[in-house]
Amino acid sequence: MTLVFDTTALSALLSDKDYVVKSLAEAEYDRAIIPLATDAELRFGFANGNRAAKNLKSYRVFKQQFNIDVIYPDQDTAIIYADVATWAKQHGLALSNNDFWIASTSVQAGGVLFTLDKDFKGLPQLRVLMPSP
Repeated sequence: MTLVFDTTALSALLSDKDYVVKSLAEAEYDRAIIPLATDAELRFGFANGNRAAKNLKSYRVFKQQFNIDVIYPDQDTAIIYADVATWAKQHGLALSNNDFWIASTSVQAGGVLFTLDKDFKGLPQLRVLMPSP
């Protein structure tokens, strides 16, 4: 299984939230990836915080330690994005553009999205792993 990180779960992991760390430790996966949109949101948060350099270092170490790659969208991701965003609009589900890119990357990778964001549960195209406190 491919585990795909969204920003909420990755931020919680980097902040050592116990229940999120425990859920990741219990998850069975053979590959973990970070969508470019998650990477960008995380870096934006770091840049606007008080510990940007420390957070970036922790993030870099985390990716190296667990052999996690940042995945870039391509034409296939864009096609999935259009399908998922159209479905969401037709069903009254509002997500941010970045959330659609994250969801589309997860679908494309055949992965399970590791998230704390309940909005993703509304997308039937997406498999979700949501840790609970």
